[in-house]
Amino acid sequence: MKIQRLVILGILKEGPKHGYQIKKIIQKEMGIFSEFEMQSIYYPLSRMEEEGLVKKKELRGENNLNKYIYYITPHGEKEFFELCREVFLSQRQPFVELDVALYFLPFLDKKKILPLLRLRLWFLEKVKRWLLMKEKEQKDIPKNLTLLLKHHFKLASAESGFLRDMITAIKKGEIK
Repeated sequence: MKIQRLVILGILKEGPKHGYQIKKIIQKEMGIFSEFEMQSIYYPLSRMEEEGLVKKKELRGENNLNKYIYYITPHGEKEFFELCREVFLSQRQPFVELDVALYFLPFLDKKKILPLLRLRLWFLEKVKRWLLMKEKEQKDIPKNLTLLLKHHFKLASAESGFLRDMITAIKKGEIK
């Protein structure tokens, strides 16, 4: 829930937006960097409005349909900074879903998982190429997005190296 609030408030820091616009930004832009998804944007916006973090302004749209534009309040600005502070100071260890399966490695047939690990490695290499291409093709992107691309490249590189080591250890029979 905190990350959801942080994302919505951060998007509204860029300027007022319709709920649909917020959802599209989350899907198109944030999807590159996280698995964060929302089923409904309007429920969290409604809750945040009740808490005074956002306000909405009603606009008369096409065909006399009412549209709402949401914007961040001064209280929302403070909450946004506090949520960012919590994320920066978080001492939670990074969690990778792969770690759950690795915990059960002794119970898995190594011959069956080797192709899966190779496939994951292939995927990570594809992701790394895509990240490099994204960084090169977008010359005028803000520095923070360049840093995000580099961060994800380093994460993918680290996992690729780990997978190579693990595949080698399995092949040598070092992992039972």
